[in-house]
Amino acid sequence: MKSTNKTILIVAMTVLALSACTSRKFVRGYMADEKVINSIKPQVDTHDSVKEMLGSPSSSATFDNDTWYYYSKKSESLAFFKEDITELNIIAVRFDSDGYVTIVDNYTLDDRKNIDPVGQTTPTHGRELSFIQELFGNIGRFGAGGPSNVQPGN
Repeated sequence: MKSTNKTILIVAMTVLALSACTSRKFVRGYMADEKVINSIKPQVDTHDSVKEMLGSPSSSATFDNDTWYYYSKKSESLAFFKEDITELNIIAVRFDSDGYVTIVDNYTLDDRKNIDPVGQTTPTHGRELSFIQELFGNIGRFGAGGPSNVQPGN
């Protein structure tokens, strides 16, 4: 009888522990209605009219203010595991030098590209020193200190 109670207790604890690991869903950013996005007209709308329709951009181009980005992302995560992106929408509104819209691009999760960074280190000039060389390397390199134009006896 004790063996059966232990088994039931272990199964109950396992089920309880596993049920606590439900996935968490995240929604980040704001995505405007498709009708609003489609109503943006090139060479008609300006910075001000786009800001009125879509609000302030999530981000803008780094070196100029000619491209505005509006991000929206849905993702989910299970316990402590890495977040998995389920939906991604990016609206890029590009402006000309006069501030009028030139084009509105819509990017989704299918348009993203994986970037594989190189894990190598950048070579530097000089030499590699061991810990002992770094520790004792400056012994005897220091002078008497003080200004060099001071004459003895003055």
